[in-house]
Amino acid sequence: MERGVTPTWVTSAGVVVVAGKGGVGSSTVAAALSLIAARQGANVLLIAVDGRPGLGPLLGGEPIGPEERTLRSFGRSGRIRGRTIPPEQAFSDYLALKGIGGVLRKAASAASLDVIAAATPGLEHLLVLGKIKELQREKSADLIIVDAPPAGLAAPFLRSASALQAVVASGPIRTQADEVAEMLADAKRCQGLLVTIPEETPVNEVVELAYDIEEKLGLSLGPLVVNACWPYLAGLEMSPTAAARAQGVTLSRAAKAALDVSARFGRARMEGQQRQLARLDELLPLARIELPRVPTARFGPAELDILAAALAVEPRAAS
Repeated sequence: MERGVTPTWVTSAGVVVVAGKGGVGSSTVAAALSLIAARQGANVLLIAVDGRPGLGPLLGGEPIGPEERTLRSFGRSGRIRGRTIPPEQAFSDYLALKGIGGVLRKAASAASLDVIAAATPGLEHLLVLGKIKELQREKSADLIIVDAPPAGLAAPFLRSASALQAVVASGPIRTQADEVAEMLADAKRCQGLLVTIPEETPVNEVVELAYDIEEKLGLSLGPLVVNACWPYLAGLEMSPTAAARAQGVTLSRAAKAALDVSARFGRARMEGQQRQLARLDELLPLARIELPRVPTARFGPAELDILAAALAVEPRAAS
């Protein structure tokens, strides 16, 4: 891909929902995606559903909160804005959209959300998705990136509209559920970006999540992102003794023992990684992008740049 060209999949939909098991780096992938688009002049809105304030400093700005703020700017038009969407704020905004006045709105939102949500499972998720739907409909950004809850909560979050459609026959909640479901099923408006790492449990969960949201919601899926991949090291299959002999180096017994342990660990990691990538080939036939493992004690803007560069490619076609 030419330098400075945004991959086609990045801007193929107005909303990108980034999701994965906790600990696989889906939030950093969401931040890297924001960086790619904004550097090419896009006005990006990054929404942290679970309110991860650290995304702001990672992108060079202040911690993310309920009030929208600009985190970083590029040239004349490129910028990244960030915010969270607390359910109570989404409820208040919904009441405002329906023409309920300020004082009454505050009283209604404070008094009734907990009661209504307790009686209507999935309502809080629907309110957040409804707010995202309104932001997309109003074209408040060229690209809205949603950092979704971890995989165990991502499916209920995304399924909230269809779940309420099944139990609510009419009224404003049904209308909101219908409109959110319509957005999720429109590939030009919304797509999912799933993130995993090449380990058994995260792979199991991302496969389950992919089939769940694609088949039940009709949500179009972008490329699968496999994060934290170990690099292939030429000669790893060779024993340290043989490698030393080939270089004319004599190893002490202690050095040989230490290198043997290290080499066995490296081979085991690579073999395990290849098994999981092969499983993904078999179980989840999506185009794929593999991101490197970035060993660091503290992940910061420099490391984010590494991930953004690796993410800014056209994906490898599914096997």
